[in-house]
Amino acid sequence: MFAALFAQEARTLGGRNAAGAGLAALVCLGSLALTLLDIPKVTSLLFVMAVAAIIVMPMIALIQIAVEYWQSMYGGRGYFTMSLPVRGRTVFAAKVLYALAAALVTILASALLLLVWAAAMARTMGVSLGELLEPLRLMVGMASTEGVVFMGASTLISMVVFVVQCASVMSIGAQGRWNHLGFGAPMIGFVVLYLVNQVVALVSMLFFPLSIDLINGGFTTRTMLPMMIEAMRTNSDPVVLGVGTVVTAPILTAFLTWWAVRAIERHTCLR
Repeated sequence: MFAALFAQEARTLGGRNAAGAGLAALVCLGSLALTLLDIPKVTSLLFVMAVAAIIVMPMIALIQIAVEYWQSMYGGRGYFTMSLPVRGRTVFAAKVLYALAAALVTILASALLLLVWAAAMARTMGVSLGELLEPLRLMVGMASTEGVVFMGASTLISMVVFVVQCASVMSIGAQGRWNHLGFGAPMIGFVVLYLVNQVVALVSMLFFPLSIDLINGGFTTRTMLPMMIEAMRTNSDPVVLGVGTVVTAPILTAFLTWWAVRAIERHTCLR
């Protein structure tokens, strides 16, 4: 049943997501093509338009998915979804997994377009693409292998956390006790979620025993707060940076997922 639900998500949203991504790609590539005319002042604006289209591409897909999630779960089609002979956790998982897949695809497409943008920028500046990207290559080369792996893993974790938390908040906000607020409940929930995430991130950065040693780039179990106090006392720079949020954010997300599934299976109330 999970596969059938995932396939239905792809059939419902695939065309819309492709159209949105295609429009963003068309704006980007069209703007870059016009830079070949080398029109003074206009060229800079075209580069800005192109990079804006690149940034917007994943956002368009995620907004489309969020709208579909709400409409199919708690809108006019909610009665049909809730009448399916399948547990709420399965529906939730299928929708979230599709959202993650769509986000990953559009992010990869954006990365490819960003490379094209860099090539066009290099041509305008009269340098090679390699020369333009040399500072980035040097920065990556200075980082340790574990640092590069950590950055990649934390980026992936952040994407998963963002998608799952957004879906969870919408389902939590649709519980019977807040149903009378309509979509206003999830909107309030997003504000509360932002504040909670900021507090959790700050606390985990200062107190969680996982940090990056800023001297050698390795990991350490030292907490950041004592080191920061010592740096302030001696008027020196901190030597560690707390990264505990890579652990605490998934824990918070797991709790929200449990709450959301419970809300779907036990407390859904359609208007």
